[in-house]
Amino acid sequence: MDYNKIEDAVMKKAMEFFKDNAVKFFGINTKIIAPAETEIKNVDIKTNYTDYLFYTDDGNYLHFEFQTTDKKEDIKRFLYYDASLFYKEKRKIRTVVVYSADIENVVTQIDAGTIQYKIEAFFMKDLDGDEKLRYLRKKIFNKEHLTSEDILTLTLVPLMGGKESRSERTIKSIELAENISEDTEKLQCLTLLYALFEKFGDSYSKKKFIGVISMTEIGRMLKEEGKAEGKEEGKAEGKAEGKAEGKAEILIKLLIKKFKSVPNEYKEDIKKLPEETIDVIATDIFDLEDIQELSKYFK
Repeated sequence: MDYNKIEDAVMKKAMEFFKDNAVKFFGINTKIIAPAETEIKNVDIKTNYTDYLFYTDDGNYLHFEFQTTDKKEDIKRFLYYDASLFYKEKRKIRTVVVYSADIENVVTQIDAGTIQYKIEAFFMKDLDGDEKLRYLRKKIFNKEHLTSEDILTLTLVPLMGGKESRSERTIKSIELAENISEDTEKLQCLTLLYALFEKFGDSYSKKKFIGVISMTEIGRMLKEEGKAEGKEEGKAEGKAEGKAEGKAEILIKLLIKKFKSVPNEYKEDIKKLPEETIDVIATDIFDLEDIQELSKYFK
């Protein structure tokens, strides 16, 4: 299975599910009407990406960010996102930052003179992930129907508080999702879990997740999509060349999702790589910590 095709195939489903259920889970009194474009082009034509961005029924934006580290500069980045959005669309933005359990005290506002900026912080440490896992395990193994809140809870358990480590709860969340008997519920859970995974999964749990997802309906769907895409690309410029180019484009999208941006020279280098090297990068992508590490594959 071509794992680097997962991104595009599941993100749309995950966004739709999150749109319908996030406001209730986080106790936000507003109504989302549609996902908004998460790509932001500022006046310098530099591209950035928010985590989740939605249109609300009052004509404004609801912006979510997920943070597993507490960097003092983060709030400046959120201000930059929101200012760029307002500059472009003239819509008000409500920003909610969801912090994992190991983060307690954060900077929530900036006094920049004329600009006064404030985010809403949601601390996952206040939720007991161990207790939530016990509750969900009982429902899943009793083959009880999972509500939308249950599904969202299961995917967010790794960010919650508890005695077990985040990695341990991540693995248990994956294993529980694997045991969901109802196919639709399993599909919803796995797609959302994948969409949030880049923010809180470590290298081992990500590989575990890939192993699980490859055996599900998502995996079968992606395999068929990969075959179809390879055929279409092959018609355009020859089967082998078209397939490699298609993989290169998908890999670039994955790298943009992970690192927020990819230098143009790296994009061009990736497009010139043989299919085998692209597959290697796709396999190693979860272990890359800096975009500059790509240079080793271009030699």
